[in-house]
Amino acid sequence: MTQRNTQTINVRLYTDFRACNYSCPYCIDGHRHHEQQWQADNFRLIIHRLTALPYRINVRIGVKGEFFLNQTLIEGARILSQADNVCSLNLITNLSFSYHQFQKFFRDFDQQKIALVASYHPTEVTDKKKWIRTACRLKEKYDLAVVLVAYPPLIKVLPEIKAELVAQGLDVFIQAFIGDHHGQVYPAAYTAAEKKYLRPVFYSRHDYEFFVELKRPGLCNAGYRSFFVDMSGLVRSCGMGTASPVLGNLLSPNPDIQLFDSPRPCPNETCLCDTENINTVIFEQHYQHIGRNQHRYVYRFQAQGKLTPTKDEWKIEY
Repeated sequence: MTQRNTQTINVRLYTDFRACNYSCPYCIDGHRHHEQQWQADNFRLIIHRLTALPYRINVRIGVKGEFFLNQTLIEGARILSQADNVCSLNLITNLSFSYHQFQKFFRDFDQQKIALVASYHPTEVTDKKKWIRTACRLKEKYDLAVVLVAYPPLIKVLPEIKAELVAQGLDVFIQAFIGDHHGQVYPAAYTAAEKKYLRPVFYSRHDYEFFVELKRPGLCNAGYRSFFVDMSGLVRSCGMGTASPVLGNLLSPNPDIQLFDSPRPCPNETCLCDTENINTVIFEQHYQHIGRNQHRYVYRFQAQGKLTPTKDEWKIEY
C-alpha cells in the first residue's frame, strides 16, 4: 500500500444509507421515509480497513438520508474517532434530535475529533428557535457549520435566514440547488436576478464560483491528497462519476491503494460536490482551513486585500 506517512489524506466515505425523517422538496435523493437495504456489512469492513491505513486521514461520512437514524453508522463513526490514524471525523445531520440525544450518540467517541455540518431545512423545521439553540450548544463542544440549500423558491429569504443564524455565532454556508424546478435544470438555470441574491450570502468566492458560476475545476489534489470510497469498496480519486480513476479496493483481501504522486487535471466540466471541490489546487492556493470542519475556512489574503483592493477575495482573478 502506498506510503504517505508525511501528509494527511482527506477521505470521503459515501454510504448508500437512505432513510430520512424529512421530506425536503429539493432533496437530490428523493423522499426517503423508510430505511432501504444498504450494505451495512461492507460499511463495517471498510471502517476496519480505514483504521489500518498507513497514513493519517480526515474522514467525512456521507449518507443519502439522516445519519443519526442508524446505529451501525454511529458505531462505525465511533470506531473511526478512536483510531490512531484518524485526525478528524466530519458528519452531517439535519439536527432533528435534541442536544441530549447527540450526547448519547457521541458517548465513547473521541470528542476532540468530531466536526458537524448541520443542514437547516426551512420547509421541515417546525421550531426554529429550538433548532438554533441546539446548534449553538453543539458548537460550544464541537466544530460545527450550518448549510442551507439555495432552492429557487427560498432564495429571497436566504439572506434573512442566514443573518439570523450568523447573529447567533454560527458559521453558515450555502449550497446550490441541484435538480429540476419548473422544467429548468439547476444550478445552470439560476437567473441574473437570483444571482444578485445569492452572491452576498455565499460563504466564499470559491463556493459561489463552483456552485453558481460552474467554474471548471482545473488541477486537483483528488487521488493525491484525497480519495473517495463507496460501499462496493472501490477507492476512486473523487466521487464525481465513475470515470474517476480506480486506485484500489478496500474490500479486497489485501487492499493496495495507489495514490497519485502529484495533483492532476480534473476531467470534469464542473464540480458540484462541496466535499470534492475543496480538493482543487485553486482552493488550496486561496484558502486555508481553521479547524477540523471541512466547511470552515478563511481567505488566505484577507490582510493584503484590505490594503490592496485588487487582492480582495471577490476581485482577485479566480
